[in-house]
Amino acid sequence: MTDADQRLMTRKADLGDTLKAPIPDHGPLAEGEVLLALDRFSLTTNNITYAAYGDAIGYWKVFPTGRDDYGLMPVWGFADVAASRAEGIEVGARVFGYFPMTDTLLVQAEKVSRGGFADASPWRKAVPDIYNRYVLCAADRHYDPALENSEAIFRPLFVTSYTAVDFLRNAGFFGAKRIVVSSASSKTAYGAAWCLEQDDIEVVALTGERNRAFVESLGCYDAVHGYDAVESLPADVPTLYLDLAGDPGLRRRVHARFGDLLTYDCLVGSTQGDAFPQPDPELVGPRPVFFFAATCLDQHRERGTLHAFYERFLADQKTFFSRVIDPASPWIRIVEHQGLDAAADVVRALADGASDPAEGAVVRIAR
Repeated sequence: MTDADQRLMTRKADLGDTLKAPIPDHGPLAEGEVLLALDRFSLTTNNITYAAYGDAIGYWKVFPTGRDDYGLMPVWGFADVAASRAEGIEVGARVFGYFPMTDTLLVQAEKVSRGGFADASPWRKAVPDIYNRYVLCAADRHYDPALENSEAIFRPLFVTSYTAVDFLRNAGFFGAKRIVVSSASSKTAYGAAWCLEQDDIEVVALTGERNRAFVESLGCYDAVHGYDAVESLPADVPTLYLDLAGDPGLRRRVHARFGDLLTYDCLVGSTQGDAFPQPDPELVGPRPVFFFAATCLDQHRERGTLHAFYERFLADQKTFFSRVIDPASPWIRIVEHQGLDAAADVVRALADGASDPAEGAVVRIAR
């Protein structure tokens, strides 16, 4: 079934429930507008985090639906310029960026350069600038068409892993000697563990029993424990909590276990939560602090260090990609799904925690 002129919306009250519906007619392109035809995008638990934090951080505002009950869950992927009335952006150009799950996206191009452009649509101001920029692949010397699936999956995740570890490292890991990582099977979590391999700090994984064998097979954690073992974790050194699960009950248990030895709670994601954390009066120890990779990138831009950061990041990302898809012992297998109807099934599995951590899901728009 074709996805022509269709979009896949997410019900805010149940993040696994989706609705395929027509895209409203935008009429002829105005001066400066560009029509992007989405080709492929990734779906991971990161997208569930976008939806879970949709109201708190503004992700639901980025691609308005005109409805209160349904939003457009953001995804990262590749598109082609289908039509353009913006100088410097040619029809047929390949771009990478932030999209809704939709056949096409109309953007108002600004800050056009050889390397890309930004969407100046007023609703895009709800989030930091990094979410609104589109990279022109022809000008990206790191772009490789053969790695599009890997890039769609890992580029938005690894930049979070990488900047989070940078932040923690620059803070001396808040005095911790051990990092406990929840939702350790998630791609952002094991990306962070990979980044920490050369640091003198112990990295301990927390995961569900269903995913334990996968997490152990990665070899990037010093120890792997199930969620049922939180109360028996060693509590003998200062410890930092790197939280990808976003589960308030699990957070309470971790805090209670480490007590005064817990030096910092870095909240990165919400693979097991369905809303932004609220203040918890029963929580022992430091309050969770949300880590926002986009803020770190904006700070680099303000300091004039963004180019140097990206040079370092992209070199390390290439090494990470090579490890993840190493034919001899790949950490994941990439599976392509065809069309928005298939995307709906992937979203349901991700929201229900039923997806396979060893699979990287990429959706191709059906035309």
